[in-house]
Amino acid sequence: MGFRMRGLLLWPWQQVLLGFLGCLLCTDLCRAQRLVEMPVGPLYRVKGFPMSLSCSVSGFKGSAWQEFAFSLFKPEAPELEIQIIHTADQNYAYAMFSGRVRNKDIMIERLSGSSVVLHISSLHANDAGTYECYTPNTDGTFFGTYNARTTVNVIEDTLVALYSGPASHSMSEGASLQLECQVSSQTFQHTHVSVTWHVHGPTQNSTIITLDRDLTVRPGSAFEQRYRAGLVSMEKVDDTTYRLRMSEVQPADSGEIFCQADEWILDPDRSWMRIAYRNTTGSSVRVEALAVAPDTDSFISHVELVSGNVEEGGRLAIRCRVEARNLKTRFFSVTWLKEKHEVAQIGPTGVLTVFGDYAGRHSDRELRVVKVSEDVLTLTIQPVRTGDQGGYQCRASAEERTDSGLFSRGRSEVSREESVLITPKESSLAVFVTPPLVQVTEGEMLQITCRVSGVRGPTSVSWKHKKASGSAFDDVVRLSAEGVMEPTPLYQQRGVRVFRPNSTDFTLEVAGAVLSDSGEYMCTVTENAGDMSKANSNSQQAAVSVRSIDSLLQVVLKSRDTNVVENSSVKMICSVSAPQVPLAVTWKFQPQNSQAQRDIACVGHTGTMSCRGEQRDYWLETQRHGSNTLFILKVLRARRRLQGRYQCQVDAYLNDLQRAEKVSNQLGINVHRPESTMSVFTKPKSRLETSVSSNVKVDCLITSPTFNSSRFGVAWMNGDLTLLKMDHEGVLSLGPATQDMEQRVGLTMIGRHSFQLTVQQVRSTDRGLYRCLVEEWVQDPDDIWYQLQEKNVTMELVVTEKGSDFSLDKRDTSLSVPEEEVLTLACLLKTAGLDSIFQYSVSWFFERHDQKSPTIELLTYTHDGRLIFHDSELRNRLQFFRPEVRSFQLSILRSVASDSGRYYCQAHAYERGGDGKGVLKASDKSGISNVIVTLTENKLQVKKASESLNITDPQGGVTVECEISSRSSDRSMFEVTWSRRRGGEQPLQIFTASRDGTLHSGMRDRKLVFDRPSLSIYTLTVPVSDSSDSGQYRCEVQEWIQTTTNTWRKVAEDTSGELSVRVESEDKPSTGTFILKESLDHLNITEGKHFDLSCSIIVDKWDPTVQYTLTWYVERQDSKSRSFLLTQTFHGHLEYQSENQQLKSRLQFSRPTGERFHLSVLSSVPADSGRYVCKVEQYQLADGQWQKSGLPQWRSILVTVNSTENKLQVKKASESLNITDPQGGVTVECEISSRSSDRSVFEVTWSRRRGGEQPLQIFTASRDGTLHSGMRDRKLVFDRPSLSIYTLTVPVSDPSDSGQYRCEVQEWIQTTTNTWRKVAEDTSGELSVHVQPSDLLASASEAHSSGIMLGIGLPIIVILFIVVVLLVREVKKTSASKNKETFWPENNPLKTITDAATDEEHSAS
Repeated sequence: MGFRMRGLLLWPWQQVLLGFLGCLLCTDLCRAQRLVEMPVGPLYRVKGFPMSLSCSVSGFKGSAWQEFAFSLFKPEAPELEIQIIHTADQNYAYAMFSGRVRNKDIMIERLSGSSVVLHISSLHANDAGTYECYTPNTDGTFFGTYNARTTVNVIEDTLVALYSGPASHSMSEGASLQLECQVSSQTFQHTHVSVTWHVHGPTQNSTIITLDRDLTVRPGSAFEQRYRAGLVSMEKVDDTTYRLRMSEVQPADSGEIFCQADEWILDPDRSWMRIAYRNTTGSSVRVEALAVAPDTDSFISHVELVSGNVEEGGRLAIRCRVEARNLKTRFFSVTWLKEKHEVAQIGPTGVLTVFGDYAGRHSDRELRVVKVSEDVLTLTIQPVRTGDQGGYQCRASAEERTDSGLFSRGRSEVSREESVLITPKESSLAVFVTPPLVQVTEGEMLQITCRVSGVRGPTSVSWKHKKASGSAFDDVVRLSAEGVMEPTPLYQQRGVRVFRPNSTDFTLEVAGAVLSDSGEYMCTVTENAGDMSKANSNSQQAAVSVRSIDSLLQVVLKSRDTNVVENSSVKMICSVSAPQVPLAVTWKFQPQNSQAQRDIACVGHTGTMSCRGEQRDYWLETQRHGSNTLFILKVLRARRRLQGRYQCQVDAYLNDLQRAEKVSNQLGINVHRPESTMSVFTKPKSRLETSVSSNVKVDCLITSPTFNSSRFGVAWMNGDLTLLKMDHEGVLSLGPATQDMEQRVGLTMIGRHSFQLTVQQVRSTDRGLYRCLVEEWVQDPDDIWYQLQEKNVTMELVVTEKGSDFSLDKRDTSLSVPEEEVLTLACLLKTAGLDSIFQYSVSWFFERHDQKSPTIELLTYTHDGRLIFHDSELRNRLQFFRPEVRSFQLSILRSVASDSGRYYCQAHAYERGGDGKGVLKASDKSGISNVIVTLTENKLQVKKASESLNITDPQGGVTVECEISSRSSDRSMFEVTWSRRRGGEQPLQIFTASRDGTLHSGMRDRKLVFDRPSLSIYTLTVPVSDSSDSGQYRCEVQEWIQTTTNTWRKVAEDTSGELSVRVESEDKPSTGTFILKESLDHLNITEGKHFDLSCSIIVDKWDPTVQYTLTWYVERQDSKSRSFLLTQTFHGHLEYQSENQQLKSRLQFSRPTGERFHLSVLSSVPADSGRYVCKVEQYQLADGQWQKSGLPQWRSILVTVNSTENKLQVKKASESLNITDPQGGVTVECEISSRSSDRSVFEVTWSRRRGGEQPLQIFTASRDGTLHSGMRDRKLVFDRPSLSIYTLTVPVSDPSDSGQYRCEVQEWIQTTTNTWRKVAEDTSGELSVHVQPSDLLASASEAHSSGIMLGIGLPIIVILFIVVVLLVREVKKTSASKNKETFWPENNPLKTITDAATDEEHSAS
């Protein structure tokens, strides 16, 4: 039979030929990935209610109309597929579903060609399991997923909805209506309940109000306006009671009013799904229109007895109702009459008035009046007396409020008369409830006994219940005197009953107690007399507490062995304390170092087993001891994969419903491997001496293995390098230490416990320590080999050869070097030991004099000419040179005291071996050089002459001179402090000029002028003196030197002689005026530079009684507010802003003269741009106090800080390079022509591009000096021969290095905040590199082979193409001549592709 394509019929041989041709010509295959989706599980649905599951497919090819099949996998047989329904196969369903499919109880609704919904009209309990949606493949090839699964759990229907009120209500228009229904659900799942009240009237059905699942209230559309007016409401009274309130009912509200309960659950996709629903019975409500006339003045009074005949001591209630229109806007007074006499009256304002003897009974709280609603008021008398018997009426009187606020009584209406009969009490009935306090467990039988005495006639019993959260008693059940039991609808389904075990006891039994049964139970016993003319009643209460199963369920997991050896057993006990209810246990396991937990063993409450995937590893046992149950889990053979944390989860069930779930504590089980008992030694044991060119054999022997089945991996090592290694499976491998020994070393396994190392033709370089390292391998219970603790043994190989004359000069020397001078150390080889065949390496070492510090290696000069620095702190001060063959010298620049100590060198002689590498031949150590670095000598001298100065003109001022006669060093800096002493007082420091150039005044209220007219003279001047300046002045000088570690050291200090000053002056107040000197309007600078701002004062005459306060502000370009920088007050206090600590550290303030204030901003950044404002305020000393005088003066300057300009340029020239000698290598140069700043650093990246490929980054030299190679398998050499040139070299090139090379340069600048900012980037021109293959003959051979392949392949492709053309023509002829003999059942002629496509378009349109 042939294969049908559109318009063609192909025979099998033609199909094979076309397939072969497609394989040759097809180079790529693009296809979409099929995806089938179902709702995320697990889903919980209720038995007996409908369920819908959606399924959709996407990413498919072929027809847009896809087929779907649904199947079920049960938990007890997860591998067994049970077919349910198929969109294309009516006989697809298995027997358990076929009947429901035929009856349309199970059906598929198609939403589109690629989306369907499975509907099950009523779920059965055995419908639980994993549902699979499968879509057959229409793509020709398999790519993607073709099925999806979700888990559905079917839970019991526990939703209860009951209406507990009267079956009918009849009321007048405008009255109030209150109805209640009880709704509850006992499901263990977390569900929400919504409750809706409906009314079904004679003409229409309406929704009154809904309390939604999230406790929001939504009125129906017909009742929305009345809801907003507060006339319709709904409230949740307690856990199960929902109350509807309707005020001012209307005739249209007539009909059957009932309650609908819906149960909702939140699915894993966060959508709410209704899973159960139920309607209660209804109450028939009839609302009569008011019978009064339409005018507003008409009204009618009605009287009604709640109970006509009342027993003495009982309760009498007389209800009075006023029927009128617009009742809320009118006022009435209502009066109760007995035998035409007034008993009580409620006035229009609600004030109660009681008449006659009833006033005393009102005071004793025997009489009260309650307003039930707008139109109903009730008079209650309790206890009643026989004198209360008689006829009662209600009188309603209209009241009108006058302008004065008083009421004027109008027309009155009196109701008909109702007679009340009071029966005298003659009973001795007594009631006793046992037990008075009842405690039961959820699910148990609730039993209470009501014991009666003093009974004289037929007796009936009624039981009522008040919930713990409620406020009123609800009827439970009544047992009539005739023995008829009448339970209420709420308890009718609960199995409640009342029986009489003997003549005095009435017992209430409620089967299957639930938590809402807690509360107070009242037993009321009613005794009827023999003539049935009167009855007596008595009541007694009992408290009931229902304990939940969850509160009594306790789970503890324990074990005696938590740390076990592999292959042993572990026993874990899950101890459960619970009521006598069915229990289910699930054992959970969380592997070590994993966050995932899985179920390993499950026992259902009916004893069924599940989760049996790992049952071979565990054994389960259950033991019961009264209220305690022990679930035991045994791990039969402990192994590493079974170590982790174990937990047991216990579920309690009641009537096949899950009521509680408790998870135990976690119990950690640690499985450790055995300790190795293996011992290792060598033969010979510790030392083997041999001579050069001999052969050596060393045995590594193993004793006392941990197991007889142990295997061993052995490695021989020379020092820290591996020579040979044989793993536990006997595979031998060479180590890095065998590069020059691979033909001379061998490792042989002599026996199971003996491994022999052989070294042929021993050389002098073979000497050293050899270590045999043994790994013991054992097999775990899963047949996996693992390694125990490895052990090793070391032996020394000593190789003797001809001695050497090599030696160093061992004479000890002593050196004394002044601080900051150069220290030079020499390492000399003795002439007799020099040999031209040797190369030498030298290392210097340093030890401090304290003997406690470790030896420090400073520098090493290797035998191959490399220089290695070991001490990073001294690196910049070390210099090495070799003035002659036998002399190696080390210089330490700018010596410091910490350089004092002992120095020596160690030299090694190397002989060049046959492989070109150096072979160590001899070593020696020099003598000790004891070095002492002497500190700078104290030569500081300050002029000591003492003088006296008497001043009569204060304007002349006082100048104190400090002259330095000699100094210790030309590099030293000075710190000068002036002090003043009066009489016997302590000296006062008045001014300090620090070594860093900062000035500090100790007299904030005085102006002091500092000057340094020469390098050795410092002066301090008080410009205008007064009598307070008298005293003895002297200066103290400290001399400091900066060390090589950039720290300061005090060298010396000295004090001058005293200058005795006496000033005779008189303070006079002065009033001076000042102005600020004009300055530049605009300052333009570049980022990173400093800029200086000045604020100068111009005064007619300088007055010492006048001082100034200066404040600097800045107005940023991007802000309208003004920021405070710093201020110097008139008494010399300097205060900086504290918000921006980074800016504060860059501000420097000085006052070089009394009239000039100077502000410097260091290392400027663009953010410093703005207008800088200087504010100066004048203060004058008057009567001993400083006071502000005059107006403040302002000056400003605009500062612009420009970012660094991009001036980076990289050389753009493009070049070509043809390499025929691969040994010559490839060098790519990167030249920077210009840079943006002298402070900038560069990051250079080289890349290579081949043909149309993306550029490959092959090397990066980062700005911090680190190097990163993108070609781990190639050696690349980086160099920087000058500041502007970077080079990258491939030392040995091959054809894979061909391509276009270029470099990219990034320019970076470090900002004042110690962060890096990229300024610019540029790219070089391209260097085109072509590397010729070294073997041209191989290339020619490859070209020849390619030509042969091309010569053979091209004719084959041409021949195949011709065959296909002929094949298509033959098929067309055959189909044209055999239209009536076609294979297809429709017997229609085949159409060409174009015709068929046209027909499809017409049919689609």
